Amino acid sequence: MPTPPPPAPPLPRRPLVPGPVIALAWLLFSGFMVLLIFAQNLSAGTPTHWGETLGGRLLHGLLWGLLTPVVFALATRFDLTERRRLLPHLLVHAAASYGLTLGYRLAYAGLMAAGGVLPGGFSLATVVANANTWVPIYWMLLCMAYAVQYRERYRQGQVQAAQLETQLVQAQLQALKMQLQPHFLFNSLNAVSALMGSDVKAARRMLAQLSQFLRLVLEGSDTQEVTLAQELHLTRLYLEIEQTRFPDRLAVAYHIAPGAEAAILPALLLQPVVENAVRHGLAPQAGVGQLAISAQQEADRLIVQVHDNGRGSADTAVRGIGLRNLESRLTTRYGTDYAVRVDTAPGQGYCLRLSLPFLSAPAPSPAPLAA
Repeated sequence: MPTPPPPAPPLPRRPLVPGPVIALAWLLFSGFMVLLIFAQNLSAGTPTHWGETLGGRLLHGLLWGLLTPVVFALATRFDLTERRRLLPHLLVHAAASYGLTLGYRLAYAGLMAAGGVLPGGFSLATVVANANTWVPIYWMLLCMAYAVQYRERYRQGQVQAAQLETQLVQAQLQALKMQLQPHFLFNSLNAVSALMGSDVKAARRMLAQLSQFLRLVLEGSDTQEVTLAQELHLTRLYLEIEQTRFPDRLAVAYHIAPGAEAAILPALLLQPVVENAVRHGLAPQAGVGQLAISAQQEADRLIVQVHDNGRGSADTAVRGIGLRNLESRLTTRYGTDYAVRVDTAPGQGYCLRLSLPFLSAPAPSPAPLAA
């Protein structure tokens, strides 16, 4: 079996905005406010109290610079884009907006008083009463956090799409290498040659199946996801070729629940699993090999099982190259929202169970009525 490409590395988890960027942004904002106050005083002909102006604006930027990561963390923890939890999350942000701004005003007043540059009119009652005037800064930072989140999700979507496309091409190349190896192609052609002397119809049927199988693999080069029906069609072609080669050694049963074939899944996902079961689970044993493929919808999940009656194994935790490559593709497509389970025992074969999100293919648009 050819060595598969290494799995794509997971996307790094990083803060929405790095700390140095936040510090620089608030420093520039504080400098802009100092210049604005100086310009206003200059136009009004009033002197500028540089101690209060510089100290107050720089302290303002420092405190909000420290609170900005807190606001960004709250934006991630209580996401307002989750429609089912919009109201409770909105209430959390409403309380946090007043609580943080009140804390900011209390810290600002205390530090300014400690520095001896507290402007006139400052008192605890005034601080508490006027804290709500700074609440818009919290909501401004919250909007910025969601803007950065949207950009990051868009970037991650592009990276994941590129990874999916790369893995699809690698899977197709791997599938072609596996199918075009001499043990498959030449044995199939030898079987055709042998059938030409005894069963011409069977030989022609096998040639047609082989041609259609290879054509479908090649034509799917630009498709990342297919319906389960399409994947089963490719799998059936492969199994029909094997059954023509070994008519008395391979029995296949399909148990596909109504509606399951409309589910979409990564292209070339099922066929390599089935081929692995035939080559490594059934081929080494004597007698008739039985393979069962089932698929059904359970709530919002697609459950697919491939079960053979091969020799099996006592190690249920074993992960071969093919299975590791399968899990790598599923991780790239679904993150952690999938499950792969292998049930096996000596003399009882292997049963591979996949649990994927059930995503239906969109219904085709009705054709326009002729005029």
